[in-house]
Amino acid sequence: MNNLRILHDNAVDRAVLTASSQAGALGPANLQRDERSAVLRAVGTSVMITATWPTQELIACVAPIRTNMNSSARMRVRGYERVGDAVPVIDTGVMLPCPEAPLGDSPFGYLPLGWNGYTWGGVNTWARGGGSDGVAWFEPVSVRQLVIELSSVDNPDGYIEISRLVAGMYWAPEYNPSYGASLTAVDTSEGYRTAAGAAKTNVGTRHRLLNINLEFLTRHDRARLARIVDECGTVRPLLCSLFPEHADPVLEQQHMVYGRVANIDAISASSFDIYSAPLQIEGY
Repeated sequence: MNNLRILHDNAVDRAVLTASSQAGALGPANLQRDERSAVLRAVGTSVMITATWPTQELIACVAPIRTNMNSSARMRVRGYERVGDAVPVIDTGVMLPCPEAPLGDSPFGYLPLGWNGYTWGGVNTWARGGGSDGVAWFEPVSVRQLVIELSSVDNPDGYIEISRLVAGMYWAPEYNPSYGASLTAVDTSEGYRTAAGAAKTNVGTRHRLLNINLEFLTRHDRARLARIVDECGTVRPLLCSLFPEHADPVLEQQHMVYGRVANIDAISASSFDIYSAPLQIEGY
């Protein structure tokens, strides 16, 4: 099993983005904004996004965040060392960015075929936990251009929309978090009763909260985590995956959170050259 991965420096924010199509003003610039309502909406069920940098960037992950893609969607990522190169230095081939659970994982008929860890839906469902996150992990490569092809031919919306694009190099600690990591579905809805006694609800929003304890940090990992916390604080978002590339895609989907550090706690020296720190990631 792969260790926890955290991508805190999103190279997409430094890139020039273009898209093969867009609906009206819903263009690729929205992929660099952390607002759920800001989306790239393609004309049709396929789109090609190109990210170009003035200098080379180290990339090991590409993740479209908050999309309306379902489990049958396809993604292909190609990276080029120089703009205009004909041969990519990385080509993931056509892959499933948000795959369904393996067929044998649950009794037939209890859950629909093709189910995954997401509640499918477009931008109008995202406030209540809808939408899906895709991801492609690969060996680190230095590139100046990424070409990301997405398709969702049986999408009932008739188009693809994406709220955020993440790409860059991740950090993985030498030792995984301790057992007991928890994922909480936070719902801000408030219940109340009327004067007549009827139960009512003020519907709020939903997000996820991932709690982990990095109990065994080496000296080098302590330095890396301290830098991540210093650079991100509680404002700048990051991508955290507790079970990256796990054999159970639903487990990875449920425990991959794009959000911000919700706590700034001490990094403790628990023993000689071993450090520990709790970490909370609050989903956007």
